[in-house]
Amino acid sequence: MNNEQIDPLDDENPDVDNQIQGDENGEPTGTDLRYDADEDSYELEVPSDDPDYDPPALFETAAKNGSDMNSDYDEANPYDIQGEYDRNRSIETDADSLGMHVEDASAEEVSAIDKALAHTPEDDRDDLDEEGYPINDAPAK
Repeated sequence: MNNEQIDPLDDENPDVDNQIQGDENGEPTGTDLRYDADEDSYELEVPSDDPDYDPPALFETAAKNGSDMNSDYDEANPYDIQGEYDRNRSIETDADSLGMHVEDASAEEVSAIDKALAHTPEDDRDDLDEEGYPINDAPAK
């Protein structure tokens, strides 16, 4: 039986183990950021000597003078190229130009076959609400 104390950092790659000791992933951390005076920004993608490190696609860290702080791109509605907060447009009158369309009530109706396909055993239980959560019958305190 071997009673020697085992050092988890003492193996065939001591340099790598010591390098990543404080970082579980072995990836650069916030303390590794370098300031780029020409771009007036920090480099998030720090060069690595590790041949196995595969960085994600390079990207700009910040726009000059904070020009991207007031972005007009709307990820939720990329077809609305005029911007989400245009006070001259209204959803009641300009739905088409806002990248939307108006449906009639038939779009909300569910066919009998869809109701049958969507039916689950939980639908037959009376101790669950319509979303499937248990109904709290305890009186409020």
